[in-house]
This record gives sequence, C-alpha cells and structure tokens, in this order.
Amino acid sequence: MLGKYGLKTEDLERVRLRDETCVYCHKKMIYPYNPNNRQDSATIEHLNHLPPWDNPKTIAYCCGSCNSSRGPKKIRDWFKTKYCMEKNININTVAKPVKEYVLNIEDKL
Repeated sequence: MLGKYGLKTEDLERVRLRDETCVYCHKKMIYPYNPNNRQDSATIEHLNHLPPWDNPKTIAYCCGSCNSSRGPKKIRDWFKTKYCMEKNININTVAKPVKEYVLNIEDKL
C-alpha cells in the first residue's frame, strides 16, 4: 500500500523505526505528528531538496523545528545557517542516513 509521497507504507514505517530521534539535532520526537506541538513532532524530511520524493533512501524523520529551518535548502547550505551553527548541526554530528546522503548523493549533484 502506498502512503505519503508515493512511498510504500512499510518503507515509511521502517524509516520511522530507524529514526527515533531527529536525524539532525537528535531530539526525541513526538509520533504521530501533533499539530499542536509541531516543533517537537516527527516530520518526514526529504533529504533531496527537489522532487522526486518517492525514494525511501532519500527520506528521514526529523523534528518540526529542523524541518522548518531547513526548508528547501540543500543540506550543506543549511549547515552554514545560524540555526545549525547554534545547535552544532553539521556533517559530523548528523545521523548516518543524512551523512551518507550528503557524501554519496548531494555532493555529486
């Protein structure tokens, strides 16, 4: 069965179980999503800043605060922002799926 963004429901669940904390700031997230506490809720993060978004290898879960801060920026560009500098978010501190995406895909675009 297909879930959000054309991804299989089981792929989304596998990613959610892998990403128990935000892949960027490592905050424990609220799941399921709570619109009354968006900043702490688990949100689907598209590591690729442009479509297509239907590849389970390019999604992760991050907190609403990080997702909102990043917006449509490339991850390396986002690392240079005040938000990331203040929270010490960089290539060395992010979770493995983000690091692998940046090094193996984004850096080659």
